[in-house]
Amino acid sequence: MVKIIKKSTIYFVVILFFVHTTVLSLQLFGNKKSKSSNIVVASNNNQDEPFIQESVPTVTSRKNIESVIPVKRIPQGWIFRGELLAPWESNLPAVLSVIPDTTLEVIYQDDSRTTKDGIVIPIKRASVEFQYSSRLTIEQIVLEFTNVDFIYSTTNNNDSHYLLSAITKKVGLKDTGFPQLTADDIIKHKVLMEYGTPKEFDGVWHIYEEPLSSFRARELDERHLKVEMTSTKVEKKITKAVDDMYSKQGIEYKKRLMIQGIDL
Repeated sequence: MVKIIKKSTIYFVVILFFVHTTVLSLQLFGNKKSKSSNIVVASNNNQDEPFIQESVPTVTSRKNIESVIPVKRIPQGWIFRGELLAPWESNLPAVLSVIPDTTLEVIYQDDSRTTKDGIVIPIKRASVEFQYSSRLTIEQIVLEFTNVDFIYSTTNNNDSHYLLSAITKKVGLKDTGFPQLTADDIIKHKVLMEYGTPKEFDGVWHIYEEPLSSFRARELDERHLKVEMTSTKVEKKITKAVDDMYSKQGIEYKKRLMIQGIDL
């Protein structure tokens, strides 16, 4: 009986030791697993973080920067020595007052325009011609004027009704020695490079147009060129005056004005 109790006690002690050892091993390995799982989670958390790429400032090379040459507007009237002396629609007396040569003669011309109905309309024009010489050029300048008001009434015939409407220049190049300037040089540097690509080139004339002006330039020969400038606004005024006075509606309106002076 005593032997049986001793054996039972030994078995019980062995079982307790085994259970205790198992619990310790579970705690040890469980901690390692939790730590490893924590490490995995941490690594996963690091992978889930957004990747931020640092911006590197770009340096623009000077080769990529295009130089833009500003294009000048075509003349809006008579320019003398780089200064606008008389804009379009300046009247004849005002322009004469700024021309250096006081001995100029004004030439008056009778022009005409024919309507679609065959009506010939008289148009009064005037012009002033003078010469200007510089170190490199000799310029023959013609300033042209138009009397738009004369279309409305023949009583509008004094000089103040004549408006600057066109300019013509013939430019001759002097002997400059070496290198000799040519008309092609002037077209290239003073027309194409300043005013840009023309609206039209008909093989002879380089033609530019703006709302208030038109500009044409051409070579006459190696040492001469011609420039023509026109006020498009004055031309539109002429067209409007002709339409106002000589269209069917204009003729009826004119008749009504005439009838007002008749008493029955």
